[in-house]
Amino acid sequence: MRAAVVLILGALAAARPAAAADAISAPSGEATRALQSRDAEIRAALPPPGGEVTPEVRKRIEAIVTKAVDLRGMAESALGPRWKQMTESQRKRLVAAFENRFRKLSGGELDQYRSVEVKYDPEQPGPDGAVNVPTHVVVKGEPTEIAYTLRKQKDAWRIVDIAIDGASTVENYRAAFARVINKDGVEGLIKKLESGAAGSKPAAGAAGKAAPG
Repeated sequence: MRAAVVLILGALAAARPAAAADAISAPSGEATRALQSRDAEIRAALPPPGGEVTPEVRKRIEAIVTKAVDLRGMAESALGPRWKQMTESQRKRLVAAFENRFRKLSGGELDQYRSVEVKYDPEQPGPDGAVNVPTHVVVKGEPTEIAYTLRKQKDAWRIVDIAIDGASTVENYRAAFARVINKDGVEGLIKKLESGAAGSKPAAGAAGKAAPG
């Protein structure tokens, strides 16, 4: 599930000290500031350099990252028309499993992404009132373009998609979920998510470019 990986990557990129020359922001709008606010929360939750990332710290950061993402909306978009065909009980189970896996992956990538470079580009208008926030991230010398799509929900901006080098995470989920549903049905997909065996795999390398599995 690449979304968790690249979200925590981008967040930790901005969690470096403000004086560092490798964290550069273009003039920001509301959506960018929402991302930066999450970054500040993560920065406050991280131990000082050399400090231990305890299970309690991981749990706090998992909660911060998860709060920033509209996981139900991403799951609904990935399932398309099938979402309306599901019972509400199935939807709740799927979203709960989706969120649980997302939390585990986001917390599990902290050690790998403690030192990265990031540059925010100006915001761009997206579909249906959404806003795209392009960023350029470098991890261990490997550049990656990560674009966050955010939509304002009530009083908060939440991430509804993440594109890595132009590849939409929601589209990756859609393809991966469809393969499972075509073979095992919706119940099969839910059970695979509950067991952690469906959706996109965690990033295999620093830039998070693993394909869905």
